Amino acid sequence: MKTLRILLVIITVVSLIQFTYGDDRVSLRSVGMGRSAVAASRGIDAIGVNPANIAIPDIGRFNMGLMNTSFRMSTELFSYDIYQKYFTGIDTGGTERAPYPLTQKEKEDIRSQLPESPLTRMNIQVMLAGLSFQSGIIGGIGYAAIHHMGMNIAFSRDYFDLLYLEGLPKNSKYIFDGTSFEAWWYLEHNISYGRKLPVKIPFLKDLYVGAGVKLISGYGIFQTTKNNSSLENKIATSDTGKNSVIGDFNFLATRAGVDFFNNGSDAPISPFPDPVGSGVGFDLGASAEFLNGIRLGFSVTDIGKITWEKNVLETTGGGIFTFSGYNKEIQDSVKEIFKGKNSTGESFTTSLPTVLRLGVSAQAQKFPFLKFLPGKLVLAVEYAQGLNESLGNTTKPRFSLGMEYRIIPLLPIRSGFLFGGGDKLRWAFGFGLDMRYFSLDFATDNFGMFFTPKSFNVFSLSLGMRIRV
Repeated sequence: MKTLRILLVIITVVSLIQFTYGDDRVSLRSVGMGRSAVAASRGIDAIGVNPANIAIPDIGRFNMGLMNTSFRMSTELFSYDIYQKYFTGIDTGGTERAPYPLTQKEKEDIRSQLPESPLTRMNIQVMLAGLSFQSGIIGGIGYAAIHHMGMNIAFSRDYFDLLYLEGLPKNSKYIFDGTSFEAWWYLEHNISYGRKLPVKIPFLKDLYVGAGVKLISGYGIFQTTKNNSSLENKIATSDTGKNSVIGDFNFLATRAGVDFFNNGSDAPISPFPDPVGSGVGFDLGASAEFLNGIRLGFSVTDIGKITWEKNVLETTGGGIFTFSGYNKEIQDSVKEIFKGKNSTGESFTTSLPTVLRLGVSAQAQKFPFLKFLPGKLVLAVEYAQGLNESLGNTTKPRFSLGMEYRIIPLLPIRSGFLFGGGDKLRWAFGFGLDMRYFSLDFATDNFGMFFTPKSFNVFSLSLGMRIRV
């Protein structure tokens, strides 16, 4: 029931905003360029990525973005092709499908593709509105309201051995340590400011600095704090003559959520409920032109935390059960252990997903050996390092290389490559209709999914529009 409520909330929010994380995923230009944004972003694209870049002159002094949206889902389990072939059953011509009988070789092939704790991730980021204003006198000012929703699910590989590959043969034992579930939903109001410093520094043509303040409203959080569980089928002993199934389940989960997340609540589902958590975050950034056409960028974003104070619940599960047969009392006991017990918890905090970014961008036309190229070409490279593993963040570094090419000024073509950050090598692609007063953009950081629809394991899609004055 609770899962259904969460899905209804996501569907309601997404529908209300016309499916229409600030972060480099609500920057459509950045996503198309492989998320190389710390040096190349401008205007509202710089909000939440590098506030210093808001002050750098760009097309138009005033920018307004509406419903810039990014949806991304990835899994380390297996590809869509494997899922469709082995786990959806066999068409029998009737209303029900028959299970697919896996051979031992097929089981070994599937198992060889699974990491120890395969992770499935989903992220939705929606910039409800974004504004930026740039002036040579006062600098650059930006504001954005951004919804962040996400979910991480990690399963122990032993779960798949138990449920799909091996079952529970005699003298087998499965350990489920590492299994966890994390979900979150919060809204940030980001106010950022950047300006050019009136200083002269050797080897630098200019220096911009910026900072952003984020006011956070938290709507829901679920996190697995501990999970040490196992299931064992011991061979028969001389005393009982029967096999014994022994389960040891010890877990702790903490959650807080708006009223309609709670079972039995009659509160209506709303995209703007009263928050159950609050917090403050900060962004810091700098940008400098090193040589003619080469710009360096640096930022640290999402420094801060969210405190969850309302509707806090803790679910504890624990117990050891042993049975050699089946009866109603055993069934009820096992259900109680799996379900756990709920109790009112105390307020707790979660860190914002802090990220350090370093990058370089270059305008090709400012280099003599590239002037032969028609149109305008921008190249960018970036290193991103997560500083924690909170709210979908990862400490696995990410490297990206991107470009934007405008042979026809109205039709920018963007592309790039990313590797690291917990995913395999990906090819990003984007394009837009970019006029003086209006732009419409599309981007994905895994363009390969359109060419290999059966073998991809990352789905990514970003859409948005912008008005300039």
